[in-house]
Amino acid sequence: MERFDVVVIGAGPAGMFAAGKSAEIPAKTLLLEKKDQPGRKLKITGSGRCNVTNNGDINLFINSYHKNGKFLYRAFSEFFNKDLIKFLNGYGIKTIVEKKGKIFPANGNADTISSVLVKFMKEKGVVLRVNSPVEEIITADSLREKVTGIKLKDTQEIIGCSKVIIATGGLSYPQTGSTGDGYRMAQMLGHKIVAPKPALVPLEISENICKQLQGISFQDIIINAFADNKRIITQSGDMLFTHFGISGPAIFHISGPVAEHLNKNEKVSLSVNLVSGISPLDFGDNLRKEIRNSGDKTLKTILNAYLPKRFVEVLMKLMNIPEDKKCRQLNKTEIEKTADSITNFKLNITKTRPIEEATVTSGGISLKEINPYTMESKIVSGLFFCGEVIDIDGLTGGFNLQAAFSTAFLAATKK
Repeated sequence: MERFDVVVIGAGPAGMFAAGKSAEIPAKTLLLEKKDQPGRKLKITGSGRCNVTNNGDINLFINSYHKNGKFLYRAFSEFFNKDLIKFLNGYGIKTIVEKKGKIFPANGNADTISSVLVKFMKEKGVVLRVNSPVEEIITADSLREKVTGIKLKDTQEIIGCSKVIIATGGLSYPQTGSTGDGYRMAQMLGHKIVAPKPALVPLEISENICKQLQGISFQDIIINAFADNKRIITQSGDMLFTHFGISGPAIFHISGPVAEHLNKNEKVSLSVNLVSGISPLDFGDNLRKEIRNSGDKTLKTILNAYLPKRFVEVLMKLMNIPEDKKCRQLNKTEIEKTADSITNFKLNITKTRPIEEATVTSGGISLKEINPYTMESKIVSGLFFCGEVIDIDGLTGGFNLQAAFSTAFLAATKK
């Protein structure tokens, strides 16, 4: 039986970094990946640009993981954003800071980050085996108290080890290998799984306007989400209309709370201020003044200065105002309806897109059964977790990848 000190399961960013750090200790380390190459999901993150981290402070980070952020205090205290940037710089990767503190590789290529991690592992002597799905983690006896090895699925080969790090990811983008294997293996050893749900995911709407608006985007708008007419979250950012509903960073930010209320069968709606940098009150005043001074100009002409032309065409139909109606012909009710429709554009949410289309997975290995100082299981000695497989999901902006690297650092360096 072949034997290693550490076996890491899953060659995503968390798994590759954990493997490299384990070998650096040094420990004889094996990384097992069920797909034909490592880093498949990493290469498509951030639309192929890879938002590796954020330049915010620890409080910003902790508050970006919903109710579970405090679990990451220890991980961030040992390996944080500056440490990650220093690591990348050491391999010649320059980074840039963009809007809202998002940090990307300067060359805008996610494959660069994957290549660095592969190089790091190779330098440290990690043994990488692809096309090697794991069937189960083996323990010393029926009590399952201590890891002794793993069994491969296809060959039934048993590989001995005293430490296993599960870094298999969640359920999003299953074509990259994230199909919930880590949940299954952890459950076999007695761990509880918080039900996986989509996070950072587009939303579907009931309004029959998607076909007409598909591809139209809005920047720096403000969205208020309501559940049974009670406001649940406010978010600013960019939004995109799609063939099924809405997407974009601002929608990803609110998708978690929206999903929670949809799961309770509550009616969820959005109120969107489509004009950036101006309050509804000020916009209404400006619009009324402009309409009074525009005489024979059509309302459509006025609105084209504020909104995409294709959107204006749909909006006019929704308001039941003819496109050729002149400003001097508008009555007070029509003017107020126009101002309200632009600063309080209503959308009704029916559901999230499937978890397979989510950027990350919410839920996973219960944090109550993981030691936050080491990432070791509280149930099975020698079993560790890192990355998306645990019940941690953050907002967009580099928070999820930083959590992956930080938890991987703990899992690799602690006994």
